[in-house]
Amino acid sequence: MKPLPAVGLASSLVQIIDFSVKVLQKEYKIYQSADGDFIENPTLLQNAVDNLFRLLFQLENNDLKKLSADPKRGKLSEAAEHLLKLGDETKLLATPLIDAILQAQAKGSYGDPKWTTLREALLTVWKKKDVTGLKKKLRNVRKDVDTSLLLALKQYLNQSAETGLPVFSAEDASHVERWQNDAMDAVHTNDWKPKTKKDVEGFSKHVDLLVQVENQAHFYSQMFAKLYFPHMDDRLHTLSAAHEGTFDWIFDSNNDESKTIHCINLLDWLSDSSGQNLFWITGKPGSGKSTLMKSLLRNPRLFPSLESWSDSAPGIITGFFFWGSGTKLQKSVEGLLRSLLYEALQDMLYGPLEQDPILVQLLFPSRWNQFASYGGGMYPFTVPELRLSFDLMISDVTRKFFLLIDGLDELDDYPNDIIDLLLSATKRDNVKICASSRPSPGFQDAFQERPRLVVDQKTRKDIQAYVQQMFNKDERLSRLRQEQTKDALEQELVHTMAEKSSGVFLWAYLGTDSLLQAGDELDEESDGLKVVSTRLKGLPLDLNLLLTQIFETMGQDDLWQASRLCRLIDAHGYPGLLSLSFSNDVDTRSSLHADIRPLKDSEVTKRLDDMTDLLSTKCRNLFSVFETSGSESHDVGHLRVTYAHRCIRDFVHTRPVWSKICEATGNDSFSSDEYWANASLWSLKTLQARRTSHIEVLRIWDDLAWCIEYALRLEDHDKKVRVTYLDEVGRAAIIERRDQISVMDLPQGVTVESFLDIAVWLNLQGYVAIKAKSAERKEIKHAMEYSKALRRQLGISGEVFWIGEKKRIKSAYGQSALELGQLLEYYAKPVKFATSKPKFEIPEHE
Repeated sequence: MKPLPAVGLASSLVQIIDFSVKVLQKEYKIYQSADGDFIENPTLLQNAVDNLFRLLFQLENNDLKKLSADPKRGKLSEAAEHLLKLGDETKLLATPLIDAILQAQAKGSYGDPKWTTLREALLTVWKKKDVTGLKKKLRNVRKDVDTSLLLALKQYLNQSAETGLPVFSAEDASHVERWQNDAMDAVHTNDWKPKTKKDVEGFSKHVDLLVQVENQAHFYSQMFAKLYFPHMDDRLHTLSAAHEGTFDWIFDSNNDESKTIHCINLLDWLSDSSGQNLFWITGKPGSGKSTLMKSLLRNPRLFPSLESWSDSAPGIITGFFFWGSGTKLQKSVEGLLRSLLYEALQDMLYGPLEQDPILVQLLFPSRWNQFASYGGGMYPFTVPELRLSFDLMISDVTRKFFLLIDGLDELDDYPNDIIDLLLSATKRDNVKICASSRPSPGFQDAFQERPRLVVDQKTRKDIQAYVQQMFNKDERLSRLRQEQTKDALEQELVHTMAEKSSGVFLWAYLGTDSLLQAGDELDEESDGLKVVSTRLKGLPLDLNLLLTQIFETMGQDDLWQASRLCRLIDAHGYPGLLSLSFSNDVDTRSSLHADIRPLKDSEVTKRLDDMTDLLSTKCRNLFSVFETSGSESHDVGHLRVTYAHRCIRDFVHTRPVWSKICEATGNDSFSSDEYWANASLWSLKTLQARRTSHIEVLRIWDDLAWCIEYALRLEDHDKKVRVTYLDEVGRAAIIERRDQISVMDLPQGVTVESFLDIAVWLNLQGYVAIKAKSAERKEIKHAMEYSKALRRQLGISGEVFWIGEKKRIKSAYGQSALELGQLLEYYAKPVKFATSKPKFEIPEHE
């Protein structure tokens, strides 16, 4: 059973009332960190405003209010009706408080003395009697809330006694459910009555606990949300699982061949307690280090050794895979620390350990104190802070931590920080780290005396097994396995491939694929295996030379297609497979004429199959498709494309190869932004609504924002505003789908009526100036009101969540809009006589 709707509403009411009272109290001091890193006055006030807006939104979207608006529901109880009225009253009290805080923020200036209370700031715009008057009204409302909630719980208890309605079980209950159950027990035990002042006061203390647990729960969820970042595990998912029968040697502690140069193998190292707590896996580029690391992550075959080391202490296993081709966080120390903290805390709190969530407060004490004080602590993480929290986490010697960290050489910065982090952490007896990297000088100097494994020295048999598997799967070669001599020749080929690869799995992968591309030559009339043998002799030993040969043997059409995809993927990062198919359309205006409807399953399948065929045949498997969810669901949204290996990406980016790619695609005449603008509009128009609970949700914001971003990039290039394109974006996102838009898709709290609302809010000056002349007056007025309300609600740096890394939108958002505002004011007036039109240069457009 879910919490009673009255409890949810009362919780929201008490939270906003109590926080507002704290803001008004002269006794309530602002928390400032003891390290002297003071929070500036404007930031303090913005944090308080953000928290009030959050609580107001929570108040506006409570379940009881939704029930009251449902015509199918019967009449609400007297207590519920009164709580709804108190909600309206509280909103009326909180709104002027927000306005006053914003006025104080605007009135302040840099260098003002630091406030010790938020009340001091309010007294710069309000009189003392205004502050005390509002505080008194809020406290009166709080008393009424306590009384009404007590009445609601009392009525439920009476009803349950009469009808046998269930009361909560403590098992698997949420914090609100547990609180409600405890409160009901207290009401029943003490026989509290809503009309007795002393009883209400006693019950009020239980309500205070509700606010406490709700605030803690919100803080915990926000910390997890700020640690988490999109695509955190994508690099792990790009890696194929190890082929059957490969890398098994690493789990054999009795095999002398698996011993490392430094005495012990991985399993022995895991169970060892001598203090050698860092194990380095290294090897040539493409030798299979990352595939090996993936096979080790949470592998049950490691557990006996880990248990031998950890003894009775609970163990935490987590990992991180750096990715040089990924986003900034995927190749930074910040991303590493956020991922490790997020995964470890999830394991400790929600895994078998089920530890107290107060652990989050202990790891982020300053943030918790700021949040409890004035709603702060929600700013972006810094690396020093994350490092401190990480050190606090692993300092608990009652837990053992085993961390796998892959691809240290893919870090964006110099290796000093990561080396210091690893060596410092592994000085602790309760931490073991298995890390992998190429044998770069920095890592060689730091780790060469540590237990280590050189992968390419161990993989000869693995590569033989892989090549044999690929040969066995090839239908054309299977027809040739008729005579013993041919079997012997095949074994010789497999052996030669393993020898020539020199332990580099990537060479074996590309070389085998190159051999099997001889499809037309492998027929029963000729000795196909000898053809393969001849081709094998022509494969160069060097990996870069092999890649050069692959490019040079491409036909003109294949080279053109592969080059297009190189440029499209480079411009995007690692796009979705369906999105890439949209961007590969040579007609960059095709999306303008496309229907606004989800694609049929047959249409999606054809696009995906065609794109996969292009990647494997024309592009010679230089790219790979992977599933970001880590499952095999093959959800269209989870299928993405990237380079098959970092070595291929590095090779493509060498000057002679990139020059050849650019030449094949027309050099400067190829605009990746144009193709991706077309793809983004295709994605927007074909979005599929998804059912969440009982409603259809259409998540449009990401595609909408990318459409705007690419339109602005193109405008920067030729100074032409993409009016036709943006009009179509607005039609696809807002006009044609108005009834489908969920409150989750666009900023909450204000309603979008047209694309002009979005354009004014984001300050798309060229587009707005062009459209203002022909727009209806009410549309312009609504756009101005929408922008004002949203910027007020989001506050300073409010674009962080909505704009993110879209640099061109961020630039537009932050520009001065004074002249544009004057132009909008002019067109919004009903009568323009005697009013001069502001000067605003109308840009070129198409």
